[in-house]
Amino acid sequence: MNYDDYIDKLIEKDEFAFEKVYSSSYKTVFLVIKSIVKSDDVALDLVQDTYIQAISSIHSYKKNGKFLAWICSIAHRKAIDYYRRERRLVNIDVTDSDALLESHTPEYEKHLVLEELLSKLNPVEYQVVMLYNVEDYTHREIAEILGKPLGTITWTYNKAIKKLRKEANNET
Repeated sequence: MNYDDYIDKLIEKDEFAFEKVYSSSYKTVFLVIKSIVKSDDVALDLVQDTYIQAISSIHSYKKNGKFLAWICSIAHRKAIDYYRRERRLVNIDVTDSDALLESHTPEYEKHLVLEELLSKLNPVEYQVVMLYNVEDYTHREIAEILGKPLGTITWTYNKAIKKLRKEANNET
C-alpha cells in the first residue's frame, strides 16, 4: 500500500482514508509496541495514543514513502515512554497488611528524607534531576524536551546535585 496517496485526505480528516491507513498499518504498530511493553491491554491503549498523535501531527509528515516507519517511530517513543514511567512505579495492594507496614521501614524513612531534599530544588532543577535520574533521559534529550541549550541543562543539573549534597550534609 502506498500510504502517501492518503496523506492529503488524512489532513482533511477523511474517515475512509483513516480506515484504510489504520487497517493496513495497525498490526505493525501493535507489534512494535507489544515488543516493548509485553502487555496486550497496554499495547492497545498505546496504539490508540499513537494514531491520535499521528493524525494530530500528520501535517508534519513529509511524503517520502516512509509513512510506516514514521508512525512506527511514534509508536516506539510512546512505548519507551510508558516503559520508563512504569518501571519506576511500585504497585502496592492496599489490602495487603505487609505493604501497609512498609511505611515504617527504613526505606520509607529514606524516601521521606529524599522528598524533603528534593523540595529544596527550584522547579527547573527538580525537573532536570527527575528527568535525568528517574526517567533516564540524557542531558541532550532533556535540553530538547525543555527547549534549553545543552550547556544550561548540564549546568543546572550539576548545580542541583551540589545543592542536594549540601542539604544532605546539613541534615546529618
